[in-house]
Amino acid sequence: MTRICLKKSGMQLLFEMKIPGITDLKPLSLFFIYLLLLSEINLSAQDTVSVRLNLKECIEFGLKNNPGLQSSIYLVEEMKAKTDEALSGYYPAVSLNSDADTYSKNNGSQRYNNISSGINFSYNIFQGNRIKATYGASQDNYQASRYNHETLRQDLVFNIIKAYYRILQSEWILRSSEESVNNSRLHLDFAHARQKAGMATRSDILKSEVELSNAELERIKASNTLLAAQGNLNQLLGMPADNDIRLVDDLSLIDKDFLPAYDSLLNEAFSLRTELKRYQSLMNAQMKYIQVAKSGYYPSLSANASYNYAGPEISAMERNWWMGMTLSVPVFKGFSTKARISQEEYALKGLEKDFELLKHQISQEVWNAWLAVKESYERIETSEKAFESARENLSLAEGEYKEGVGSMIQLTDAQTTFVSIEQNYIQALADYKISFAELERTIGR
Repeated sequence: MTRICLKKSGMQLLFEMKIPGITDLKPLSLFFIYLLLLSEINLSAQDTVSVRLNLKECIEFGLKNNPGLQSSIYLVEEMKAKTDEALSGYYPAVSLNSDADTYSKNNGSQRYNNISSGINFSYNIFQGNRIKATYGASQDNYQASRYNHETLRQDLVFNIIKAYYRILQSEWILRSSEESVNNSRLHLDFAHARQKAGMATRSDILKSEVELSNAELERIKASNTLLAAQGNLNQLLGMPADNDIRLVDDLSLIDKDFLPAYDSLLNEAFSLRTELKRYQSLMNAQMKYIQVAKSGYYPSLSANASYNYAGPEISAMERNWWMGMTLSVPVFKGFSTKARISQEEYALKGLEKDFELLKHQISQEVWNAWLAVKESYERIETSEKAFESARENLSLAEGEYKEGVGSMIQLTDAQTTFVSIEQNYIQALADYKISFAELERTIGR
C-alpha cells in the first residue's frame, strides 16, 4: 500500500493506492503518474500566487463594487423618474370607467338600477405656470442628485487612495519593525559574546532583552495596523474585511512638480467642485418652487369631456356624451398662499447662505490641503537626510560595541533613534501621497 499526498488551495488530499512496486510498473504508467503529480504541484503553486493590484485597478474595482456608490446611482435614477412624473402634467388624462349601482326610494317600494361604461378626458389648460415650474424644479433636483453622486464618487476615490497608501505605509513600517527585531537579536548576541569574553555586565544583557521585547511589541502592533488598513480598503472595494489584498508598491515614487499657486487652485475649485454646482441646482429648483407657490393666486382652467353608454340594464343602455370647460378663480384661502410663498422664499435665502458658507469652507479646505502638500514634501527632504544619518550612526554604534569601545546604552539609543527616524520618513512619504490626493479632491478634479 502506497500513500500519495497532494496539496491544493490550502487543502491536503490523501490518496491510498495499491502499487505492486516500481519495478513492476510499465514506463508509460510511470510517466502518467509523474504528469499527475506535476500538474497538482503546478496547480497548487498557481493557487498560492496573489495578484497585486495597482492604484488604478483598486479605484476601478471600488467604483464598480462599492455598495454606497451603487445606492447613490439608484437615487439618481429615482430623481430621473420623478422628473418623468412631473412631465406628465403637460399631457391630458384619459380613463375608462364602468359603474353598476342600484338604489331604492319610498321605503324600498321603488328601485332603480343604473349601468354605465365609457371614457373620460381631462386636460389642464392653465394653472398659473404651476406645471412648468414643477417640471423645472424636478429637473433641477435631478441635476442636483447627479452632482451629489459625483461628489460621493470623488470622495470614494480619495478614500481608496488614502487607504491604499496607508496599507503601503503599514507594510513599510512592518518591515522596519521586523528589521528592528532582527537588529535587537543581533545586539543581544553581541552582549552575550562580550559577557563571555568578560567585557560586558549583566546590565548589558538586560538592556538588550528589553530592547528586543520592545521591538517585538512594535512588530505586533505594526502587523495588526496593517491588517486594519487592509480591512479598511477591502470595505471600500466592497470586499470582505479579511480579504488578503496585495498592492503594487509605489510609495517611494514622488512627483516633484512645482506646486501651483493657491489662488489659481482656489479659482479652479470654485469652477469644478460639484458641491457648489449641486447648491446652484437646488437654488434654481427653490426659485421654481416659489413660482409654484405664487400660482395659487392665479385662476385655473381645464377642459373635460366624457363619452359613455348608460341605462338601467345592459340591453337598454343608451349613448351619452358631454364636454365642457372649468374655470376656477381663487378668492380667499385664509392667507395660505401668502404663507406658502414666504416659506419658499425663506428656504431660498437659507440655501443662499449655505452656498456662501460652502464657498468659505472650500477656500479653507484648499488652503489646508495646499499647506499639507507643501509641508509633507519638505518633511520628506528633511527626514530622508536624517534617515541616512541615523543609519550611519547605528552602524557606527554597532561597530564600536563589537570592538569594545562603545556602550550598550549608546547602541540602544542609536537603534531607537534609527527606528523612529525611519518611520518618520515612511510617514512623510505616505502623507505626501495622501495630501496630494486630498488637494486634487478639494479642487474637484
